[in-house]
Amino acid sequence: MPSMLLSGLMLPMTLGPAWLDVLSHFMPFRYLVDAVRAAFVGSYASSALLYGVLVAAAFAVLSVTFCTRAFRRSAA
Repeated sequence: MPSMLLSGLMLPMTLGPAWLDVLSHFMPFRYLVDAVRAAFVGSYASSALLYGVLVAAAFAVLSVTFCTRAFRRSAA
C-alpha cells in the first residue's frame, strides 16, 4: 500500500502534501506513473515521459540480468 501511495497511482503527488511529494521522488514507480499520465494526455516530448522511459529501461536491464544469472545457476 505505501508503494501505491508514493508512486502517485492513487493520488497525484501534486495534490498531496509537500512532504509526501518529496518522499515520492525516491520511489522509482512514480516516474513510470507520471510517464503514463503524460502519454495519455499526449505530451510525448515532456521530461516526465523521458524519465519514465529511462526508469522502465533500467528495470528491464536489471530484471534481464538478474533472471539470466538465476537461470544459469539453476541449469548448472
